Amino acid sequence: MKSLSIAALLALTGVVTRIGAAQAPPSHQASDWLLRHGTLVRQDASECKVCHTRENCVTCHIGSPQVAAGFFPASSGQAVGMPVRRHTPPSHDGGNYRARHAAAATATPQTCANCHIRSDCLDCHRPDAASGSPGYHAADFLSRHAAEAYSRSTSCSDCHSATAFCASCHKNAGLAIDGPLGRGYHDAKRFFLAGHGLAARQSLESCVSCHTESDCLACHSAAGAQRFSPHGPEFNAARMKERNPDMCAVCHGASVP
Repeated sequence: MKSLSIAALLALTGVVTRIGAAQAPPSHQASDWLLRHGTLVRQDASECKVCHTRENCVTCHIGSPQVAAGFFPASSGQAVGMPVRRHTPPSHDGGNYRARHAAAATATPQTCANCHIRSDCLDCHRPDAASGSPGYHAADFLSRHAAEAYSRSTSCSDCHSATAFCASCHKNAGLAIDGPLGRGYHDAKRFFLAGHGLAARQSLESCVSCHTESDCLACHSAAGAQRFSPHGPEFNAARMKERNPDMCAVCHGASVP
């Protein structure tokens, strides 16, 4: 009788198990595993890399998360590459989540961005979307939209035309001007420019009715002619950079400290 190969013997004795049929670790059985796995991967991905490849991450995550760069590619042969199936998070359960998603999207937009891209939002929320599409802005947004537009926390140009939409509304509201302003416009005060910072902080909405971002950057940008710092003595640069690095880049460019 010919001798059997080791693989054949193992198969006959039931030792060999198909990779696709392998059982997930106990940690994966937890009901909140989908929400918790990101934190654990960032802490220590060594165990994850035994089974999962870089491609497993992008099965669900839009783009390529930074942590995924530490995983082996599927072609390397150094990871099993377990099949991964996209699951909806528990928050989506209960039916009609589409009608309930606004609060979660406002509170934790970074969580939504794991799976969704901006065009997913604009398909419904763009002003010229299909008739009956839901609104995007919260109640009373008009009264504070100038500050948000200035800080770039909302990208207005994704939906609105600055030259047509904004200008027409400001003109109808009596906020726009035709031609240059007279010298006495700013409360007829001499040297208004020297103290305009306080007025801007108190009522930025008034300023942006006439002035654009480039007007401010001409003096306050790190690349501007005057290089006046717009930051007060208690300004927390690290916190601002963490909340909105794009805002920092407007003045400091790519070399944000």
